Amino acid sequence: MFDYKKFEDRLVLQMENTLAKLLKEHDDIYIFSLSLSSDADSVWVIANTIHNLEEISDPGEEEYYYYKYCEEEWDLWETDDFDSISDELGNYDVYEDEDEEDAFCAHRDRAIDSCRNALIRFNTYKNKACPGLLLTFYVREYLDGEECIELFAKLNSKEALAEYSEHIEDFV
Repeated sequence: MFDYKKFEDRLVLQMENTLAKLLKEHDDIYIFSLSLSSDADSVWVIANTIHNLEEISDPGEEEYYYYKYCEEEWDLWETDDFDSISDELGNYDVYEDEDEEDAFCAHRDRAIDSCRNALIRFNTYKNKACPGLLLTFYVREYLDGEECIELFAKLNSKEALAEYSEHIEDFV
């Protein structure tokens, strides 16, 4: 059986280490996202800098919020730091423990829950290390706007939530 609590604990620790590393390299990170592959076999972090955002869009431009909040457009992809966690996730045989047809969906849902919990726990560290840094969670072509807004509200300020919610259709 996959140990979702251990997975969550490892995510929290690795996100802390990755954020510390990124903050040493970049002084203008404004957003940090934990990302899970849609087939639930790998996990990584994506972040963006104000410098990158300003290079590709200006606040007055129509696509500004797309670039601001769409993880696929960001410039800092941290996958190597998460290799061992991804290996463990990818090597789990979902069908080993369950014979049901929806075993994969159940596993993915539990992995998503662990990622959400890890982000909520990581938020305490983030608030000390880099107050004001926005946090998000990304599963490509899986989470809908409502789900994104719900978690964003738990992790970020009301002001940031208002902007994120207002422009959710631009990037989800």
